[in-house]
Amino acid sequence: MPRLISATYHPNIEVAEFICEDGRHLLRSGGTLPWRINNPGDVTARVVDGVPSPRKAKGYIGFATTRSGRTFLIFPDESAGREELKANLKRLHGDRTISEAIPVYAPKKENDTEKYVRDLLRTSGIPAGRKIGECSDAELEKIVSSIAEIEGYHANADTRKETWVAVSRINATDGSQPLPDTEIILQRGGREETVRSDAAGRFPPVIHPADKSAVHVKVTDPKSKEAVAVGTIQGDVGQDFNLLAKFKRWKGVAGSEKINSSTPGQKKSMSYVVQPGDSLWKIAKLYRTSVEAIRDDNELEHDRIYPGEVLRITGSGKARPDHRPSIAPPAAAAAKPSTSEAPTVPSRRKAVSPPPPPIPSGIRSSDSERSKEGTGKVLALINPVPGRVPWMPIAIAEAKLRQGELELTLQDKINYHVEVDDGLKAMYGNSNAWCAAFVNWCLMQAKYPIENAGFPNRKVAKARAHGFYEVDGPKEKAEKTTPKIRNPLFVELERPIYGAIAMVTSKVGHGNHVGFVYAENDEEKLILLGGNQRSQIRFSPFSKRLRAPVKVRGKDGRVEVENAGSSSYLKYFVPVAYYEQAKKDLGAPGIEKMNIVSLNLMLGIPPDKPAKRGVQPKENTL
Repeated sequence: MPRLISATYHPNIEVAEFICEDGRHLLRSGGTLPWRINNPGDVTARVVDGVPSPRKAKGYIGFATTRSGRTFLIFPDESAGREELKANLKRLHGDRTISEAIPVYAPKKENDTEKYVRDLLRTSGIPAGRKIGECSDAELEKIVSSIAEIEGYHANADTRKETWVAVSRINATDGSQPLPDTEIILQRGGREETVRSDAAGRFPPVIHPADKSAVHVKVTDPKSKEAVAVGTIQGDVGQDFNLLAKFKRWKGVAGSEKINSSTPGQKKSMSYVVQPGDSLWKIAKLYRTSVEAIRDDNELEHDRIYPGEVLRITGSGKARPDHRPSIAPPAAAAAKPSTSEAPTVPSRRKAVSPPPPPIPSGIRSSDSERSKEGTGKVLALINPVPGRVPWMPIAIAEAKLRQGELELTLQDKINYHVEVDDGLKAMYGNSNAWCAAFVNWCLMQAKYPIENAGFPNRKVAKARAHGFYEVDGPKEKAEKTTPKIRNPLFVELERPIYGAIAMVTSKVGHGNHVGFVYAENDEEKLILLGGNQRSQIRFSPFSKRLRAPVKVRGKDGRVEVENAGSSSYLKYFVPVAYYEQAKKDLGAPGIEKMNIVSLNLMLGIPPDKPAKRGVQPKENTL
């Protein structure tokens, strides 16, 4: 069976949807919930601030939140589910007997605990006085099998149904934020169905008809109140599409393929955001051009490219169909060139202004699609390349523009404190740290919210690195002090991904610096792109975890520090609106090992002077 790489659950129709590595979707319905999600033990996921955040669970590929509000782990197969159940029993209940463990594992409010204990002891054959941690592997297998039987994993086998299908997903967005509670109409043949987006802007999956007929997507025009076609979903391969709305008007922007080009084969200029793992050869092959053409278009002196850079691509205008699908728009959506839509492309030979924030995808056409009337009311589906972190091209372009300029003179050209309105007026000085202001500025340029309206000290929080984790929350009249709460604008990740907001955290858990995860320096350190790093916007290394210093005694008998260790570690965050994409990014985090000197040279920053013998350089000067 092909490998399943991610999964989600649709409680309204009780269907588990798995995505295969070859792009196909597997739909599981019928049977029981444990069977549908490959979770024989009904193992739940820890939820923090409404977000599934399992600490030590392994092997899962998604989460299933049921109508009752409980959230369970989804596994790729039964074997993975059984392995995590065994690990869970040993990790959380190893010092308990079955009689002691089950009231905690299956509490009374949801189970007949006494019957559960009796059935488990009887079917597993484990002595009542034996602790779970003392059981052999064979005995643990018996316990797992018995729990699976009790939880109903094998029940209703005659109703089980597995279907391999091509499935497309549509998301409603304003270009940077999801649009919940949005309605669209799906027309299959002569039948129409109205569906609504959820809190994350996602519509129920669109299953491609078995007869390969088209599914037409419509929205209601706000003026005429009539259903207007915005695109057609069809073919053997499912894809993700965005339905873009601006100012409550549906507006179309071309995706990876030019819509309704009047000149077949005409070459078009597109802007492409370099993704982790990209190469000029890979991009050239994808867009039917050559490495030499890309180098010439972007004045590249060599073939090395860096994630987050924006390249201009002049190719056929069509990505290869096996990588980038097309979507047929309505015939009324005629193309009209608009040069104002083309972002500025950074050059390696001269500094340029940062490009406008890209749509959250890896590529967009430099021509916008407009209506026949030219009013900007176009209705069209956008087929985005699965790009990452739209704030990173902005951060890279800004860093290249500033070329390592120090804060004392930089603040005369751009003051990030003033730009984000955090209350501070100067960037220079020990009390005016601007790392958080720079990160917030990049997020703001990408149209992500950075301020909690109505919260006390909401402006000040934008100037604090710790503010990405914790802020002053609303205060009740009866409260004497302002409560500290998790910042609701950001979600914490268990591990880093490319572009994540990394907070340098002290031993006591307080954030004292922040930047963007860019690459790996070595096994112990990540390279962050950030402001106020040696008073510049630059790349700098930071320790992933706390490490004690290593001291050695030299030949002269004196103790020298061989490794300074680290008194801080990193915590990782993304905006709430990016969390769905972040979960996909976790499967391929995109953190490459890179040379920090080469990265800073790309920004026009020369190498640091070597430290004197016996003197350990500080991790970074903030």
